[in-house]
Amino acid sequence: MMNQGIHFQDKNKYSLRYVKLLGILLAAFSLLIFAIVLWPRQTDNKQISLGQTFDQGNNQFQFAGVDTDKQNTAMYFYVTKNTIDPLAPLTTVVVTKKTHSGNDFHTQLKQIADDYYVVKLKKSAISNGRLFVKLGSGKDLSGVTSAIDFVLLDLRHPTKVTSLTEGVYLKNYLKILRSNTTDRVASLEKKLVQYNHDLQILKTSLARQKDTANLQVGKQKRATEQRMTQTETNIQDKKQDISDTQSAIKVAQNNLQSYEKRYQHYAHH
Repeated sequence: MMNQGIHFQDKNKYSLRYVKLLGILLAAFSLLIFAIVLWPRQTDNKQISLGQTFDQGNNQFQFAGVDTDKQNTAMYFYVTKNTIDPLAPLTTVVVTKKTHSGNDFHTQLKQIADDYYVVKLKKSAISNGRLFVKLGSGKDLSGVTSAIDFVLLDLRHPTKVTSLTEGVYLKNYLKILRSNTTDRVASLEKKLVQYNHDLQILKTSLARQKDTANLQVGKQKRATEQRMTQTETNIQDKKQDISDTQSAIKVAQNNLQSYEKRYQHYAHH
């Protein structure tokens, strides 16, 4: 009987151990699930670097730069697709983790131009080199029902300035306009080369069609002549493309000179 009692006690002792072990495993598993679901993962957000664009609701922004002085940071945003309603002005939420509600920092959002905004906050806010940001109307950013997702900004390489002034903001704006216009000129020039190349191919094709038609008679000749008419139309369309592109390049180059002149003005003040 005594041996049976001892055996029964040992059995209970092992059963308790199994229960405790099972409880520990369940608790660890629950914590793991919690972390996977709720903890912000870097892979959930593509990190936006300087010059890259990102969508926020119906708007598209270009991350146009980040400047710091001794105390503050300014993040610049250029609107490349602008549907912002003046009656529902742009607001922002800036957090260190996207699971946070509300701003982690006191921010000042200032509109410098119709398509250019500055978000100002303390310099210490970018100490980790990245922040989660939302840009949209107050309604868009309201609580957990927000229609706009956070974007993760790469803030590891800010430009240091003496003081964050209106002139610094305008200088950065003109820098963005100058850079984007330079890219536009390059893109238009690339198109112009392709259009001229296409024009030469069409002219060569038309000459071949004429030679072919001179050798043909009847139905075959009429078919080739129809092709010649279409090719001639294509040549005129391509010439118009070339003329339009040349005009666009001239306008863009004039704009670029104007931006450069204004940029130099603010750069030396």
